[in-house]
Amino acid sequence: MKQFFANDKMGILWIVLTVVAAVGFYFAVMQFDQINRYYEHPYIIGLMLTLLFLSAGLIIAFMLPSPGEIPERAGECFVTLALFLLMTAGLISLRGAFFYFESNDYLYYLRHWIASLRNMTVPEALSYNVSDHNMPYVYILLGISRLDYTPLYFIKFISGAFDIVLAFFVMKLVAFSTGNVKIHLAVFLGTLAIPTVVLNGAMWGQNDSVYAAFALGSLYFAMAGKSKWAFAFFGLAISFKLQAVFILPMFIVFCMAGRIKARDFWLVPAVFVALLAPAVISGMPPLDALTIYFDRFNNYGGLNSNAMGLWRLVGWGIEEAQFITAGLFIGGIGVCAALYFAFTNRDKLTQPADFIYLAYIFAAGMPFVLPKMHDRYLFLADVLSIVLVAFNKKLWFVPIVTILASYTSYVWTLMGHTTLINYVYLSVALGVVIIYVIKDLAERLAARKSRDEIDELEWV
Repeated sequence: MKQFFANDKMGILWIVLTVVAAVGFYFAVMQFDQINRYYEHPYIIGLMLTLLFLSAGLIIAFMLPSPGEIPERAGECFVTLALFLLMTAGLISLRGAFFYFESNDYLYYLRHWIASLRNMTVPEALSYNVSDHNMPYVYILLGISRLDYTPLYFIKFISGAFDIVLAFFVMKLVAFSTGNVKIHLAVFLGTLAIPTVVLNGAMWGQNDSVYAAFALGSLYFAMAGKSKWAFAFFGLAISFKLQAVFILPMFIVFCMAGRIKARDFWLVPAVFVALLAPAVISGMPPLDALTIYFDRFNNYGGLNSNAMGLWRLVGWGIEEAQFITAGLFIGGIGVCAALYFAFTNRDKLTQPADFIYLAYIFAAGMPFVLPKMHDRYLFLADVLSIVLVAFNKKLWFVPIVTILASYTSYVWTLMGHTTLINYVYLSVALGVVIIYVIKDLAERLAARKSRDEIDELEWV
């Protein structure tokens, strides 16, 4: 079983020092060069260099050898690391090119929320939710509102930082499949290069990488058998965005397979409530704090909000109320069927790839069949498709179709035009890919002996 780092204590210490040094470095640059208050190019360069600093810290922490272990061919390792950091710098610079773009979400919502927060005292800002996000992200916006710099860039900087954390956990998941460091670094770069990951934070100003990073962290800890960490990270994920619920069934699967303990589930609501505590203490009614997701579900109408999926095939000019309830039932039936399949094969869930298959199926399948889905809701599936192909190269077409379907929705929302491929065709293609992944997993399990028939679990 792989550890969290090759050298746990040194890895965690390195990350803490890197984060502190990166933040200190950025603000030192801002104070030293006063031109940044009037000219924004050095300002953005400072943000990009800080992200590169954070990337280097995470990669080095991941690669740290165990105590007393001397890596072979240290010179080659250094060159490899230097080249990958150079490519990482390119992907981070690519994000900087989009930092100037003001999306409609920023123009109509984010900047007004921050302006409202800036005019409030901290207790006032915490006692009333000015946004349509859960309170943990409002805390971040409140912090940004206190800075004497352009809020647009800091909103995107936070998303960029979590892009890096997201790529780190992709590396950790892929480490269950192979010990090849070059593959680990390649998937780190691959995650940072996913078009929807780049556009989501750097152009759109959205924060899907925040919940996705915690969600992948929860999958990693569950696969590593670290039950409390798994549930705590999932609590963090769902505290930032409800879309984390797409992989909630995975924790039932992990419990079935004996990877984690169901009794530790209390950590999910505990983390969720703990993150709401500052708002409640400041005066927000507890019921308002706990039910924000229900309010948002009712506020945003539409059978389909520019998302690829089953309801894209229904057509236009229909009464959405006729289908929303049906869509919820279809989604519920699909989840129950998948869980029954996992339950009947629980003794055969002996390889890390099995859980990656199921995680992708839930992350792509649920937004495919559920109503009221938005253009960004395949974000987690986009990232998991990269992890999936790292486990099984024969599924190379899965990330292509998944990311293309998701990217097409982004293009329409951000730029107001479609790609060359029709939405209906992409929705059908995505459905076919999901079905193929289900079929491939079923065949893998059908050909495998149960846990009782083998002497040792087939675990990397």
